[in-house]
Order: sequence, then C-alpha cells, then structure tokens
Amino acid sequence: MSAYVIGDINVTDPETFAKYAGLVPASSGAFGGKYLVRGPDKCEPAEGDWNPKRFVLAEYKDVDTIKAWYYSDEYKELTKLRQSASTGTLLVAEGVEPPEQGRDSGKPGYLVADIDVTDADTFEKYRVGVPATIAAYGGKYLIRGAQGEVLEGSWNPKRLVVLEFESLIRVKEWYNSPEYADLKKLRQSASKGNLIFAEGG
Repeated sequence: MSAYVIGDINVTDPETFAKYAGLVPASSGAFGGKYLVRGPDKCEPAEGDWNPKRFVLAEYKDVDTIKAWYYSDEYKELTKLRQSASTGTLLVAEGVEPPEQGRDSGKPGYLVADIDVTDADTFEKYRVGVPATIAAYGGKYLIRGAQGEVLEGSWNPKRLVVLEFESLIRVKEWYNSPEYADLKKLRQSASKGNLIFAEGG
C-alpha cells in the first residue's frame, strides 16, 4: 500500500535550508520517494486557518520504506541540517492505493484536509456520497481517513484526507461544483477542520 510523507515547514535560516533542500532529493530518491508537492508558496487555504509556508507531499511504496529512509544514517544527518534551519511538522500516513510512480505529466492539484468529525452519523452520509463527485471531476483519493503518525512536531490530524486532481484548477472546480455543494454543507455541519489547496511540482 502506498504511503506519504507530509511536511509543514517554516524556514528560519534560508541559506542553510537551501543546502538541505539541495541534498534531500537524492536521499529520498534512493528509497523510491517521489515529490508530489515541494516548496514554498504552493498552498492556499480552502477552509480554516492552515496555510503552510513550505509544504511537502511525497509518495513512497509503503510506511516501512518511509521509516527506512527517515531513520537511515544519511537522512539523520540531513535531519540535523533541516532542524537547524527550520521548524515544523513531519508525519507519515498510509495511502489507499499502490503508489503511482509513473505520474510525470502536468502539474496535479491537491486538496489536503485535516478533519475532526463532530457528528459521526451525519458525516457517514457525506463519506458515502462524496466519492462519486470526486470521480466525476477526475479526482482520486491518495489518503482517506488516516490519522497519520507524527515523526516530528505537534500536528496530530484526526482524519487526514488527500485528494489528487489533474490540476489545481480542476480541484477548485470540484470544490466549488454544484455536485459537491450540498455535500460540502453536510460535511461542514458534521465536522470542523482545515483544508488547503496545493499545487503539484
């Protein structure tokens, strides 16, 4: 099953962080990691007040592979470099499908949601109804309902969802669509949380 690293990073020393950013792709790539979103100014809030300054979404074969990379001697050294130049949170979450490492065309768009369900019965109606609207706009779940495991920081999502669409425009079309409008109201009545749009690349 696929797995993802999600990072919400606040850079405090740009020069040192640039060294880290230049070195980390070879390290993660050696473990089959593929960046889906990486960098500053990639996100905008859809709901709530979450707006990462620098966001990372990376796909791996499975959780064990992520942990092998994260705890490797090479990455431990890079972690020290990153932590000396930034603060933030890293977590790992299991995906819903095998990884799609061949995804190389275009700039996908993502919706990342951290949802706290307040009315389980009503939310279940939303959960059952929403997949058809996502599919109608060409979207798919990468992560659905996972809590994630925190590797660093204090972010503890209750229900983590990551959706992928062909472009940022397309994810916004789905989010603002008449097909999703009533379901969005249903979700908002049965939960609270933060949602962001993120541009791939």
